[in-house]
Amino acid sequence: MSAPPLYTTRFKVIAALVLTAAIAAFAAAFLALDRNDDDPILSSGGADEYVEALLPARNSQVPQQETVGIDLIASWTGTLSVNGVEIPPDELQVTQELGLVQFTPGDGRAVEELRTGQNTIVATVWPLEEGREAATNVTWSFEAI
Repeated sequence: MSAPPLYTTRFKVIAALVLTAAIAAFAAAFLALDRNDDDPILSSGGADEYVEALLPARNSQVPQQETVGIDLIASWTGTLSVNGVEIPPDELQVTQELGLVQFTPGDGRAVEELRTGQNTIVATVWPLEEGREAATNVTWSFEAI
């Protein structure tokens, strides 16, 4: 006589359905991640050649003391304006090796905190080899809470 099967057919069917549902949930979560693919600056039309990321991302929500900036390719640099206030060069954190130009609001700085609601950043960026005469602006908005 043969021994009874270790797992019943019913158990195998239910286990397969649960495993399929788990894989589908992981796939849906991965596809739902915001990777800035819908941002026109980062996905088409010229700026995608030198802009790697906007900090914070367009239309995101951030705290009022959030660091703002732009991540460029390493051969580019720039300056920032926050809500129309140009940030002095000595208040910018520029990491040229990474192409990062950032600003963190704080006491005694050009912008002490981001205003509640909509904020607009204008990054004036240019290739290092061509200088500021070749500058172009990249503008985006987000919400501070």
